[in-house]
Amino acid sequence: MNPAETFVVGIAPMHLPALIAAMLLPVLVLVVRRLRAPVMPGRTRSPVAATPTGTSYMEIGRRPDTVRLWVAWLLGITAAIHLALPLGHLDGVLLTVGFVGSGAAFAWLALRAYEGRSYRLGASLLLVATLIAYLVVSGVGGEEPDQVGIATALVELLALGLCLVPTRGLLRPRRFARFAGSTATIFISIIVGVAVWVGTIAAHAATDGDVSADPGASVAHTDDHGHAHDHAARAQAGIIMRPQADHHPTVEQAAAAQALADATAAAMARFARLEDAIAAGFVLPANASGTDVHIDNPGFKRDGRVLDPERPETLVYAIEGGRATLLGVVYVMEVAGVPAPQPGGPITRWHAHNLCITALPPGFGVVSPFGSCPALSVSLTTPEMMHVWVVENPGGPFAEGLDAAWVRDYHATHGLPTSA
Repeated sequence: MNPAETFVVGIAPMHLPALIAAMLLPVLVLVVRRLRAPVMPGRTRSPVAATPTGTSYMEIGRRPDTVRLWVAWLLGITAAIHLALPLGHLDGVLLTVGFVGSGAAFAWLALRAYEGRSYRLGASLLLVATLIAYLVVSGVGGEEPDQVGIATALVELLALGLCLVPTRGLLRPRRFARFAGSTATIFISIIVGVAVWVGTIAAHAATDGDVSADPGASVAHTDDHGHAHDHAARAQAGIIMRPQADHHPTVEQAAAAQALADATAAAMARFARLEDAIAAGFVLPANASGTDVHIDNPGFKRDGRVLDPERPETLVYAIEGGRATLLGVVYVMEVAGVPAPQPGGPITRWHAHNLCITALPPGFGVVSPFGSCPALSVSLTTPEMMHVWVVENPGGPFAEGLDAAWVRDYHATHGLPTSA
């Protein structure tokens, strides 16, 4: 899945109006500029604001400098997004007033920047307040960061950096002010990035194990809100979920999912002991200890079989204290980008991982909280994979992960001695 597809998958439906508004902003600006009466050569309007020459850029018919132009566009984009958010966010009058008020303030500041008027202090304060509000909503409010929200935060961080770092003057270099502004921008960017990471990973963990009480489909999911926007595709957590057109499985799909879970559990009984899995060709990693140890079978990975309970590509064990507990399997496709079959519909969900391959130093890097790779690295998406657990865990056989504390408790009573 390429970056464009990843971005689209991770858009929350309630944020689509905001994204559309941001995309239409250049058209609106072009129309407004066409409708404005042009300033005739040699004529000026009445000066009302101070610039280096004593008047605003608009009044003397000049274009603003590059920094002001960038700030105006960035603040304008933020304004368009905030003004359109109430169209999708139907969360009450207070939030609507906040969106509209901040959007109007951003639009006013964008116009001031474009016209050459003072804007830095007001824009800086508003941007910081907006970023704090976004982090509070994503953290305390429990709303998972989606691609539109993250992209908006990036726009706001860039605008904030341009506001905090003064331009270099010919006679007054303002070295300390530039250093302080740059330091503050980096510090705020780190805070926002870490918060996005935490919010995304927390949302990922919160959805692990969502199962239905539907007696006809014990492995079905019914958490519509949790699946409403595919968990932002979790590109910023290095995880891409397969998008789903319908999150309600049919009776046939629920039966097929249960059949796959039962067949997997029955076939894996022979690998209850770690030594038997190793004898069958599974290879232990260098660090074979913990509650989530994955061991691969190179032969099964290249056998051309898909969703074969007798030949899973990866096994997952808890290995601690000289004991091992088989937890489940990971079915893995051979080729990246090839969609895997979903016999259980939305119950049997596949996912892929975003990795960053770095040139300096060679190896794997970390996906940034904004879903991109660092400098001197390229993005790589793994083949799709799906967990099927063979233990009686609270989340059921198709949970996206197991709670480490639960695994330790289970391992303490079910672990088998191992010499591996």
